[in-house]
Amino acid sequence: MKKTMLTTIIILGVGVAMVLVGSILQGIVWNVTTFDGEAFALALNTLGYIVALLSGIVLTALGISYAIKGEKEDCQKEDKDSKKKDKE
Repeated sequence: MKKTMLTTIIILGVGVAMVLVGSILQGIVWNVTTFDGEAFALALNTLGYIVALLSGIVLTALGISYAIKGEKEDCQKEDKDSKKKDKE
């Protein structure tokens, strides 16, 4: 679970970096006729937003499942502790 969450956080960071680079490229005035960076910047922004959105969804799902799993484990530990106390 920890590796999956760490991987998703790294992917989220890459998505945010793509959005930032795209925003910087959109701020540049392109006077050269051979390469127009505006389309590249728009593509980076779009892909960055999509990657960040999907990573956020995965992180939310992992967080919810981790919270539910942790809650179940806590309940099981409490049940075992109460059974031990009842035996004594």
